Amino acid sequence: MKNPAGQIALVTALVAVVSGCATFHSDEVTVPWNSVPSVVQSTIDAHKYGGVVSNVEMERKKCGLVYEAKVQGQAGRCSEVTVAEDGQLLKYKSEK
Repeated sequence: MKNPAGQIALVTALVAVVSGCATFHSDEVTVPWNSVPSVVQSTIDAHKYGGVVSNVEMERKKCGLVYEAKVQGQAGRCSEVTVAEDGQLLKYKSEK
């Protein structure tokens, strides 16, 4: 493309696309425990292993609503429990 105006338009379009993708992913919302569906609470409770839920975030994904709980465990251990809106455990990750 030898046209400078065309090159500027292309760069501008690429910046707009990249900006839009970055903005799209930032739709996580912190929700209070009493707003988390009981079926999701039950799954989180079953996977906190004596820890305390410190934070729950909700995010809309292709599969539906997903809840991610941060759990402060014993001896400084932290974990993340990711649960679908129907209560299905999607992911459990323990950190030291």
